[in-house]
This record gives sequence, structure tokens and C-alpha cells, in this order.
Amino acid sequence: MKKKKFILVRPPRYLWPFINESDNFLLPLGLPCIAAAVRQNLPHIEVKIIDCPPLKIGWQSLEGILKKEMPDFIGAGEEALYHHEALKLFNLAKEINPEIITIAGGHFFSWMLDYSLTGSPIDIIVRFEGEETIVDLIDTLEKRRDLSRVKGIAYKNNGKIVKNPLRPLAEDLNAFALPAFDLMPMGKYSPFGYLWPRSVTLEHSRGCVDRCNFCSLWTFWGKQSKTDVESGELEVMPRYRTKSVERTLEEVDIIYNKYGRRYIIWADPTFNLDPKWTDEFCSKLLKRNYKDLYWWAFLRADCLLKDESLGILEKMVAAGMIHPLIGVERGCTEDLRKLQKSVYTQELIKEVFLLFKKRYPQVFRQGTFVTCTPFDTRESMLNLVEYAKEIDMDYPAFHPVAPVPGTYLYQEAKKNNLLEEDDFSKYDWATPLMRSYTGLSRNDFAKLNMEINKRYVLYRPHWLIRGLFSRYKHKRGLYWWFFINTLKVMGMELIDTLVGRQKIKYLTGFRRLRKPRWYDS
Repeated sequence: MKKKKFILVRPPRYLWPFINESDNFLLPLGLPCIAAAVRQNLPHIEVKIIDCPPLKIGWQSLEGILKKEMPDFIGAGEEALYHHEALKLFNLAKEINPEIITIAGGHFFSWMLDYSLTGSPIDIIVRFEGEETIVDLIDTLEKRRDLSRVKGIAYKNNGKIVKNPLRPLAEDLNAFALPAFDLMPMGKYSPFGYLWPRSVTLEHSRGCVDRCNFCSLWTFWGKQSKTDVESGELEVMPRYRTKSVERTLEEVDIIYNKYGRRYIIWADPTFNLDPKWTDEFCSKLLKRNYKDLYWWAFLRADCLLKDESLGILEKMVAAGMIHPLIGVERGCTEDLRKLQKSVYTQELIKEVFLLFKKRYPQVFRQGTFVTCTPFDTRESMLNLVEYAKEIDMDYPAFHPVAPVPGTYLYQEAKKNNLLEEDDFSKYDWATPLMRSYTGLSRNDFAKLNMEINKRYVLYRPHWLIRGLFSRYKHKRGLYWWFFINTLKVMGMELIDTLVGRQKIKYLTGFRRLRKPRWYDS
């Protein structure tokens, strides 16, 4: 009897020109996690993954692959920015085989049920954490049982959208199968990248303990009571779970020894929440003597101060932590509370960056700022530049906030009619999307966001020179990367404007997503 086939796909997509193509497409960890769960629990199902971007598989080539493979089930999970590419994939799959079962998942589809299922090629949505649900779903489909028994899905039944009860979060992350890295093109991820050279994406934990109103990570992994965001209902409690140190090190050993990966991108919303875990992990990682292994992580500033007092931060740096990303977000405590970011204060952030500067100068100090918020004024936006200068970080990322579905900010923006953009493909953390309560339009915001970038990056030659000629190789390389890419994309935008190829809209053209040459091939 022929095996049934399940194929997971990351379809072709546009890329962000500010990051070179090698660094654009990191390993999408959800695909090997879902594939591993099916392979472990349903061994009679043939599972494959097609990750188009790193392989430069365009739509024409993907069509040929799907016609050859003829899967019974096809799945894709996307965020808001790329959800339309998944819809295009499912349309293509249905054209090839109308009987195929199309399964969507990920951040966008988990929240936007009516939007995604109405008049679309999606048959079923797997909501939120998918490892247990996808196994239950495929088993149910194979045995032709009633879908109403499967928790954590939404689907169409005779034209009606059915939303089953949510599935409780798994209690033990160690129980999940090891990600199916063997199904991924491991050597193709950032092969010549500067940001994340020879990288891989891993996680040791899921969830967060904070409630930032612009973040969909903690709500996705949280304990959910109300999830009908299309009707204005969202009620989630923070939830944090972690794998054991031994299980996490097992994954590190595999990607280092078997696949030659030398740079880990930790996908955890908060890597350093548990000091006991971090201490044990770094101690055991150091014993492996992986001298050329480095890593990048989202780190909480308040936890970093605790780590330093316990002697853990020194171990983190020694174990390869070379690029922390710290959510600075705003320059005053009042603004932080408006964003529902607890504990953080202006003084705490300054202390953390000063600590890195004095004790760990080899570490690249990057902070993120949330801009173009509903409460912003011209003055509050420009003050962020002065605050970033005062902190003296290596690079500030000034991101116009994207109120994506699943965030409390999205609920606020919809309720108060603040959104000026309803095309989710524009939700790229580079394009302003809202107006403010203070009278600023998204056009005003775009100009201001451009201005604060100029004031920090272009009007401070001493900052740039210091980084370009840093004594530390990794830091020096990142400065050259930022400098060269800034010149490159500004040149691209100038050419586009001169030849009339595209008019700059809202002055954010230099960050606009661009079609790669292989996209249609």
C-alpha cells in the first residue's frame, strides 16, 4: 500500500534588502519540529520539507516539485507579513490536486480564522503550538473520523467555519521529538552571512513572563482564554516553559558536530529568564570546548543584572554569547508602562549597557526601540535618539511598531480606528501603519523614523569610525556590514527613483521588501 505523504513548505517570498540574501532566510524552526512530531508518532506517513528561500526555489520550480511529489497533505505556517505567500501555495496545490488537504498554522493563521478560511484554499488551521495537534489531525483524517474531536483546529464544514476548543499547552517540552534537521537544507542557511554566519535556529524555551502590548510571541505561547481577535476578544496569561539543559545540549551537539553550524540564533522570547538554567547550560557548554561556537539571543535587561551579580553573565560571554538583543523600547518609564512592559526603567537599561561596555567590550550591544506608537509625538520620537546616544549602544534598531493580530496593540488600534493600513503584507516592522492620538499620520511617522535613523547613524561619524576599526573582529565585521548595506540599499532606492521604477511612499522605500531574481523561476 502506498504511503500517504505530508509536505511542509516555506514558499518563495520577497526579501528585506537591508539584510543580504544569505542572512535573510534563517532556518524556520517550526517546520522541522512539526515534521519530527509526525514522523515519530505516525511512522507510516512520508514526511518532507521544501524550504524554498535558501534553495532559491521559485514558484515555477515549486509547481514542478509538487506535481512530481503529489502529496496528500500540504502545510505552511506564516506570520502576517508573508501570509499571502502561503495562500498562494495552497491555491497552487489545489490547482494541481483538488483533493489535497491544505493545512495552515503559525502566528497569523492561528488568530485570523474567519479572514483566513473565508473564500480561501485553506481546509484546516492548526492553532498555536502544533506538535500534538498535527499528529491528532492527520491520524483523524486518515481514519476518516469526525474533526470535531480534534482540539486546537479550525476548519470549514459545508461552508461553515468551525472553531474547536483549544488544545492545552504541552507540559513537557522534552517529550517532543528532536527537530528533523535532516529534512532541512542545513548547509544553505547564511552560508556567507555577516550577521549570523553558518547559523541555525534553536530554542530552549517557549513563552515569556511579561505582557508587552506589541508582542505576539508571549500571547502565542501563553495560556489563552479568549482568542477571537477578529471580534475584539483577547485574554491571555503569560506562560513560560523550558526544556532541560541536557535536552538543549543534545540539540546543540547535533547542529555543531553533524551539520557544522557555528552560530546559534536562539528563538526564545526570553533566553535568560531562569538563572539556574542559564548557569548550568553555560557551564556544560564550556566543558565541550566549542571554541568557534557563537550565539545571538533576546535577553531581558533586569535578568542580565541578576546574571551579572551571580557570575553567570561572564559565563554566557565565555560560552559564545556575542550578540545580545535587548528590548529597550522607550526612553522613559511612563512610555514603558503604556506598552505594558513591566519592571524596566530608564536607569536599569543604562546600567545594563554600561555594564557591557565596561566589562564585555567584545560583545555587540544592540537594542530595539518601538517607534510610531499611538501615544507618540514628534518630541517623544526625537528624544529616542538622544536616549540611544546616552546609552551608547553599538546599534539601535528603531522599528515602527506593527500591531499584528494576537497583540493587545492590534485590539487597541482596531477599536480606536488607528490603523491606516489593512494590507498585512506591509506589516514589516519598517513601515508605519497607524496614526497617533496626537494627530501624527503614518506619513508624519515615516519622516520622523527616517530622521531619527539619520541622527544616530549618519550624523555621528565618530560612532561609525569607532566601530569600523574596532579591535574586536566580530564587532568590526558587523559595523562594516551595517555600513555597506546602508550604502547599498540607499543606492538601490536612488536608482529606482531616478528611472521611475517605483515612487518612494512614506519615505520608507529603502526598507521595502524586494523580489529576488529567483522568485518566479
